Amino acid sequence: MAAANFKHFLKTILGKGPASKRTCPLCSWTGRQFTYGGAQNKIRFDSSCPNCRSLERHRLAYLTATSQPDLDYSQVLHVAPEKQIEHFLRSKAGDYLSIDYYNNAMAKMDVTALELEDNSKTLIWISHVLEHVERDDLAIAEMFRVLKPGGVAFVQVPIWREETYEDFSIQSEADRLRVFYQPDHVRLYGMDIVDRFHQAGFSSKVIRAQDFGPEKIIEHQLSFASTNEVFLFRKG
Repeated sequence: MAAANFKHFLKTILGKGPASKRTCPLCSWTGRQFTYGGAQNKIRFDSSCPNCRSLERHRLAYLTATSQPDLDYSQVLHVAPEKQIEHFLRSKAGDYLSIDYYNNAMAKMDVTALELEDNSKTLIWISHVLEHVERDDLAIAEMFRVLKPGGVAFVQVPIWREETYEDFSIQSEADRLRVFYQPDHVRLYGMDIVDRFHQAGFSSKVIRAQDFGPEKIIEHQLSFASTNEVFLFRKG
């Protein structure tokens, strides 16, 4: 790294440079730093936007989506909609449908048995859902069925390792919290999640927080240990 660039980078991370203020790309809030956020056992400072409550993963997802000009928002399926993303998707979608089995959404639906026609959606947005689903193979197959050819499943899950770990004999909330870090999680995904989608017929593209460079990472606070990846799985 050239000396001038290194000095600029030091100023940035020390809070003295032009990128020292935090900006939320979802709502345009700007300030000195974000507030604390995250699950109780994964809480961190400088994480949550005080205006729209976006976390690192929401801001990374937004920057990823807006950096991909070939995403087709004609018919959007939003699984387990997060308010931080819902407004953005509604503003882009020609047709928007949100679903959830347990919480409020436009329709009650199980992601492992979608009550939707074949080849009916151009984009499925599913963030931090599959780690809750024991039969993720059924969910992946259903997404493939419902997407139109060329459609994309925009996927985020916590990534903790290279190879996925799951043990369905672990049933108690206390044990799941200890092993999977949340009582309602059933696995720790690894980067081999792409293999599960490939087996269903998808091709894959992985976008990482690091792809946006250190200044964007710092300005928008994009990076957290388990949420640094966005997966774009395309139906051929």
